[in-house]
Amino acid sequence: MGAKYRVELNQPEFDRQVAGFARRRMASLQRRIANQARQDVPVRTGNLGRRVKEGDIRTVGPRTVSGSVGDDARYAAAVHEGSRPHIIRPRSAKALRFNIGGRTVFATRVNHPGTRARPFLRNAGIRVAERER
Repeated sequence: MGAKYRVELNQPEFDRQVAGFARRRMASLQRRIANQARQDVPVRTGNLGRRVKEGDIRTVGPRTVSGSVGDDARYAAAVHEGSRPHIIRPRSAKALRFNIGGRTVFATRVNHPGTRARPFLRNAGIRVAERER
C-alpha cells in the first residue's frame, strides 16, 4: 500500500513571486555595478562618475527581468568606446585658440589623434559578475 500525492502549481502566483525576487536581485546588481563604475571611471572633473545612473527595471517575460546601468554625460560614449582620429573645426568662431608655451596660437582646424577606449561600465559589470560566481 503506497501513498499517492498530487502537486499543483499555481503558475500565476509562482511567476509573481519569482518576478518580485528577480526585481530585488536586479536592483542589487545595478546598485553594485553603478558603485563599481563610479570607482573605475577615469577622473578629470568628476562629472563622468556623477552621471552614472541605474536604469529602470522591467519585466520582459515570465520570470525574466531586465535592468541597466549607464552614464548620460555628453562625452561618456567617447570615453567608454574611445574615438578615432578626427578633425576639430571651430563651431562659431573663425579659428581655434590655444595657449602653447606661453604663446597664443590660432588654427582653423586641429587633427585630434583619437583616444583609447576606457570601458568603465563594461569592466564594472564584469567585476561584479565575477564576484557572483
